[in-house]
Order: sequence, then structure tokens, then C-alpha cells
Amino acid sequence: MFYIAKRTLNLLHSRPKGWQSLLFNTAMAKARRVGPLMMPVHVSIEPTNACNLECPVCETGNGSMSRATGLMRFESFTHLIDQIAPHTSVLMFYFMGEPFLNKQAYEMIRYARQKDIYVESCTNGDFIDPDGVIYSDINNISFQLGGMTQSSHEIYRIRGNLARVQTNLIRLIEARKKSPGSNVKIEAGFVVMKHNEHEVPEFVRWAKEIGVDRANVIDPCVRTIEEGKTLLPEDRRYWFYDEEAFKQGILKPKHLPDNECTWIWNSVMINWDGSVVPCCRDTNGKHIFGNVFEKPLTEIWNSKEVKSFRRKIVTDQGRVDICKLCSGYGVPQLTRAKPIGFEIKRLSLDESKLDLPENVSQIKWFSKVDES
Repeated sequence: MFYIAKRTLNLLHSRPKGWQSLLFNTAMAKARRVGPLMMPVHVSIEPTNACNLECPVCETGNGSMSRATGLMRFESFTHLIDQIAPHTSVLMFYFMGEPFLNKQAYEMIRYARQKDIYVESCTNGDFIDPDGVIYSDINNISFQLGGMTQSSHEIYRIRGNLARVQTNLIRLIEARKKSPGSNVKIEAGFVVMKHNEHEVPEFVRWAKEIGVDRANVIDPCVRTIEEGKTLLPEDRRYWFYDEEAFKQGILKPKHLPDNECTWIWNSVMINWDGSVVPCCRDTNGKHIFGNVFEKPLTEIWNSKEVKSFRRKIVTDQGRVDICKLCSGYGVPQLTRAKPIGFEIKRLSLDESKLDLPENVSQIKWFSKVDES
């Protein structure tokens, strides 16, 4: 209770964009009221659901993605940002794919930043252009590694190149040093699993040595007991799953919300094709509320479809499929987005900026991408 009161006082004092919406919608969630709500302060947008890697837990990587693969167009993105800019405080530029495989990612991020939106993303790091990141003025970017040697990295980051990822990260740190007005914060993340948990101390030392702003050791996510037996680390500090239930062949989090999810009262997920789903747990788009390229988000957000889904959350969350492996994400953190404080030459949007491998046209996922 003290923590909630302290956060409320901080919001009232700093008043970042969206603070009224956050307070109102959170109160509605606590009261189990399904709406009408004020507009969401946190929005996730998927630049693409294509990826160069084959991570076995990810639906994109393991080939179980049931929705079409595609890229969001720049014009569609800017139209969407114009819709949401008045109320959106934080934009997560990422979902089921490698966001920087969209050649226009850097221009997209910069456009959102110019609209006073705090933007964050994460990447596997294979195709990052450091100059493009600085140009975009993204507020926070996280490189997520699968190991500290190529052999350990590629067990999960299948087809990934650790040396290239590390080089790109170091080059980005150096590029930022040359742009003192940049707002870019750089994180390194380490997805800890059974095969790499012995490398955690080495990762922490390395991250400190190269000068990232923050190093994160990331608890792993699995979808099945079989995946858990293969991938979950021996050190239970890195588990958010119930250990006793796991021994009995049941996969569930240590904590399951009791008919409550404050997150989806304040946040929304928009796929590359404009389809709107509740959150990042709906990877295959089972709960589509509408399409922002066909109808404004202001109409979708309090539609009967969305209210019906919220009602399921507050009355019978245990039967909501996408909630069964989720402990909830709490309340979005609002941060004042500093304006872009420097000028830089406009980024060229040609393929050379992507540093793609020469045989990119032969990559299986790439040939199936739809740019509609």
C-alpha cells in the first residue's frame, strides 16, 4: 500500500504525459470496472514478426506462428503514431520478430520521438546499425544475448552470431560517445538458461567493462514442461515458475493473478498488420479486437469486444488462455520523454544500412514477408 501511495504522489508531482489516464484506468482495474476507460498510456507496436533466428521457445523462431509474416509500412506507422501521440507516454517498439529487420525502423522511432513519446525496444543485435540507433534517438535499447561463447549463444539463439552482436553493441557505445546530446540508453541482457548459467558472472563483468548503462540477467520463458526440463537453469533464483507444480508435471507461475490485470487496463498491443490484441501474451492473435488501419484506436479501446474481454479477466481469468502462464506486468512506468536534443544528418534508408548477410534473399523467412 505504501508503494502504491508513493507512486501516486510521484505521478501527481511530476505529471508526465498520460498521468491522469494511468490513475483513472488503474483505479477502474482495482474496482473491477471494465470501462469506459481513458486512452492507454502504454502502446506496443510490432514493426515486423519476421526474424533471422530460430529460438526454440519463440513462435516465430520455432515455426508455430499461425498469423501471416509481414512488415509495417512507414506510412501506416506514422498514421498510427498521429492517432496515439496525444495520450501515449511509452511506446514498446517490439513484439514477435526482430524489429530492426524493418529497414525503416530508425525513421519510425525518430518520428515517434518527435511526437514526445518515450520509445524502447530490444533486439537480438545481429543487424543493428549503430548510426541508425543514434539517429533514431530511441530512449532505451536492449541487446539480448544467449551466451558468452558462440557455442552457448547458438544453443538458444539458433543462427545467431555472437561476435557480430557484441561488435554492434560496442560500436553503438562508441557512436553515442560521439553524440553527447543523445538520449539513447543502452542495455545488455543475458537470457539465462541451463546451458549458460555458469556464464552469468562473465557476462556481468563484460557488460561493466564495455560500458553499458545497465546489465540485466533475464529469467527464461518456456511454454511446456518439456521445454522447461531442457532449458530452465538449475539455479532456482532464475525461475518464476512454481517449482512444486513443475515436479508434478504442471507448468505455472509462482504467482497467478486473482481476476485482475492492471496492465491491459493501461496498455495495448498492435501487430504489424494493424490488428489489436490484449497484450504480448497473445502471440498468435487469438483475441483480435479490431484493426487500427480500418478503425481508430479511440473506437476500438472501449468497444464491446474489448469490454467483453476485460469482463472475462475480472470474473473468470483462470479460463483465459493467454493468462495461464503470466504473473501480470503490473502498472506501466511513465517517464518524461526528453525532446531530441541534437541534429544529425538524415539516415539513408537503403539496405546497406542493415548490414545484412550477402545471402539474405535466400533466408527462408525473408521470402515470405508481406509488406502490405
